[in-house]
Parts: sequence; C-alpha cells; structure tokens
Amino acid sequence: MRFLYLLTAALILFTGCTSSSQNKTLQELPADLIKLQQPGDTPHQPSKVYVDSVTQVIVEQQPVLLISGTFPDACTKLKEATHATEGNTVSLDLKAWRNPDVMCAQVLTSFSFIYDKLSQDELSSHSQVNINGTAYSY
Repeated sequence: MRFLYLLTAALILFTGCTSSSQNKTLQELPADLIKLQQPGDTPHQPSKVYVDSVTQVIVEQQPVLLISGTFPDACTKLKEATHATEGNTVSLDLKAWRNPDVMCAQVLTSFSFIYDKLSQDELSSHSQVNINGTAYSY
C-alpha cells in the first residue's frame, strides 16, 4: 500500500513538472495577428503602440516572442520592429503609423505580433525585453 502512495505522488509530481514547461507551443495563431505594413506613398504620421504582454512561444519549432497590445485607433498599422542586444539587455523598438487624412474610430484596437528576429541564444540568455523603453518579462 505504501508503494502505491509513493507511486501516485511521483506521478503527480512528474505530471506537474512536465506540464509547466517554460516555452508554450502556439497551436493556433491569434485572430488579431498582424504583420508589418509600410506606408509607401500614403500620407502618414507616427502613432502609438501600447504593449500589454510578451510571451515566449514556439512557432514552427522556433522560439519567438508573441507581443500583444493595443493601438489607439483602428487605422494604426505596425511599420517596423527592430532589436538591439547590449550586454544583459535586449531592446525592441516598435514603430507604428496612421494616415492623418482618414477618419478613424478612436477605439483601442488589440493586436498580436510575432517577433522572430531574436536568436535562440538571445532568447534563452534573457528573461526580459525592453520594448519602447518599458521592461517586460517573458
């Protein structure tokens, strides 16, 4: 009987450890997933990007950052995403734009963006990223 209790406890512990993996595999892409869009010849001005969360996930067997947040209106588009690594800090710069000549609903619009430009070493050696000057843990 004692063996059965120990076996049950070991199974529960093993199941708990395997289910709490550090990296989440993204089974389905978020509905609000966006891609970078350049304004081209369209009149444009800079717009804000509000980041709510950053999560490290696995997409197509590669670790990436899933960045979720909001835009200040429904017309804002993500223009550019770049990063720099300096010492122990990974900094990500997100730039957005909007057409000032278009009437747009002033409502927060949610977005998700997959940033896949960081190497596996950069992701594994850091646990947080600075996005537009604010630190986020992942």
